[in-house]
Amino acid sequence: MNKTLKETVLALYPTRYGLGYAVFDGPEDLVDYGNTYVQPMSNKKIMKKVKQYISFFKPTMVLCRNVNDLPKRCGKRTKNLIDQICSEAKSQSLDIHSYTRTDIQNVFSQFSASSKFQISKKIMSWYPVLKTYEFPKRNGWVTENHNTGVFDAVSLVMVHWFLEN
Repeated sequence: MNKTLKETVLALYPTRYGLGYAVFDGPEDLVDYGNTYVQPMSNKKIMKKVKQYISFFKPTMVLCRNVNDLPKRCGKRTKNLIDQICSEAKSQSLDIHSYTRTDIQNVFSQFSASSKFQISKKIMSWYPVLKTYEFPKRNGWVTENHNTGVFDAVSLVMVHWFLEN
């Protein structure tokens, strides 16, 4: 993943707990990352945080999950949230890119990683600072770990650099 121009990238990935985010100033410069927890769940509260992230980090582009790829179990709230995030980025004249889960899996399959757990392991090998967000491999009946959102956001950035360069 070779990037010559410096660009600040803000990746936002809605989760069942709120929002996973990651900020990069280049492939080797992971500036910030984490999870925004919102309880009770509210798009209005999440959008307030999105606006704060955009204001603070001043990204040149925003990356999101592609709404056309969301599984049926994802509700209207998540689709509306992604639409609101894209609208906010557009209103601030930011570049917006969205990627599907299939895009993520296709890129990471080249690194022998396809599941979220395997992808998180690969990302931790590139960015050891993220080991504090490590989560155990889950069984199918167990709810997704709350730290998954961080790796989902970082994976959007990796896919962007891989596909766009």
